[in-house]
Amino acid sequence: MSRPPDPSLDRGFRLAYLAGLVLCLAWPLALQLMLGRAIRSGGEPSDLVQELGYSFTGLTVAAGCFMAWRWGRIRAGFRTVAAARRSRVLVRETLLYSALSALGSLFGLCYYFLGGPQAERYARGFIALSTIMFFVFVPRLQAWREAAEGE
Repeated sequence: MSRPPDPSLDRGFRLAYLAGLVLCLAWPLALQLMLGRAIRSGGEPSDLVQELGYSFTGLTVAAGCFMAWRWGRIRAGFRTVAAARRSRVLVRETLLYSALSALGSLFGLCYYFLGGPQAERYARGFIALSTIMFFVFVPRLQAWREAAEGE
């Protein structure tokens, strides 16, 4: 038999998820608008900037792998966390995953400022990746409830 949902878990999730949406959806959208209306393709960025872009790509992939690994560990032990601390763990993990997802926006800004208009289309890709990573890696409320029940 399943237990009724924990209201503190729901409240904590709503607040943390809203903060994550602002960080990973509203902020990247504002950045995209600040970069201008159309993507201008102006050739390839310099070799040094391109190498930096490869590093940013690797760091973004590493952040995604870390989030997947960490969620597996948290999910496995979430049932054993005291009920009073569950909301705090949920908020902390959701904000951590949101911040790691938002790194793409930071990388995109750096890439744009270093590479200029030649790097704009790549910079926009990094910025858009923040939103995608948020929706892929941040666990939903139902996943937290299932983890609390030990499923």
